[in-house]
Amino acid sequence: MANWSMRYSYTKTDVQAHAPLAGGVYRLINEKENEYYVFYVGQSDNLQRRLLEHLSDSEQDPCIKKHLRDYYCYYRFVEVISSVDRKRIEREQIVKYKPDCNG
Repeated sequence: MANWSMRYSYTKTDVQAHAPLAGGVYRLINEKENEYYVFYVGQSDNLQRRLLEHLSDSEQDPCIKKHLRDYYCYYRFVEVISSVDRKRIEREQIVKYKPDCNG
């Protein structure tokens, strides 16, 4: 069973303070009317770097950009060393949450 982090505000400051340089899987979450929705699931060999890339001006995904612009967002992560396990957990999370931006 994956041990997910607490939910952090998806800001550069919070990513630098809490996201590890290790590999893992992450969920991007927004808040609408006091409900939380996973809008993207991803995985990386360096969680901090990848989470910061999504926040940068160079983010290419228009769906992620829209969510970051229009909603207050959060992130959660789980550290996973094995790339095979990261891919498996990422797929499981996408099936579970059906995030808008993984379409």
